[in-house]
Amino acid sequence: LYGYETDNSMIEWRGSAQGSNDNAVVKVDAGAMSVTTGFDDTIKADVLNVIPNQKAGKIAFAAGLTNDSGWCPIDLHTFESTIHKNIHVIGDASIAKGMPKSGYAANSEAKVCAASVAALLNGQEPGTPAYVNTCYSIIGKDWGISVAAVYKLAEDGSKITKVSGGLTPTDATPEMRAREVAYAYSWFDNITADIFM
Repeated sequence: LYGYETDNSMIEWRGSAQGSNDNAVVKVDAGAMSVTTGFDDTIKADVLNVIPNQKAGKIAFAAGLTNDSGWCPIDLHTFESTIHKNIHVIGDASIAKGMPKSGYAANSEAKVCAASVAALLNGQEPGTPAYVNTCYSIIGKDWGISVAAVYKLAEDGSKITKVSGGLTPTDATPEMRAREVAYAYSWFDNITADIFM
């Protein structure tokens, strides 16, 4: 796809080493279509997509729910903040160890959280949670890809672990890729209805 990760690639990814900001982007020049890194390298491109370091939203910081990492630590069983009791945090803001940061994952986390809150309000222990994530990308008119996974809470409650799942094979047939596009539209309709209706 666009020759990614080949000598003919139209797309190139550049990032900092894990845990290091040495090569981070320190300057963006939109007029020159270039970025300058911490190593004083200037990189020019036809299209630049600069993604800043990620962190929880302002409301999480204002509420005092974040730790030094910029994210909100939680009890993975209930999504209750470990900093402020009786406040629950889901989605990208939470440190849901093992779960991807995606809208579908957040939807799954919301259901686990809601069931836990309902149990706690009724003086019951929350049940054993299960989590899911599915994401589709439509790359072209008849070219779709997906990733799906089912997760469970580790016995010691320290992390969420993947127990099954898969992704579109890199050698998928054109028919399979076209089917993924149809599935993507169906997935979108279903998740939208689940959230908003």
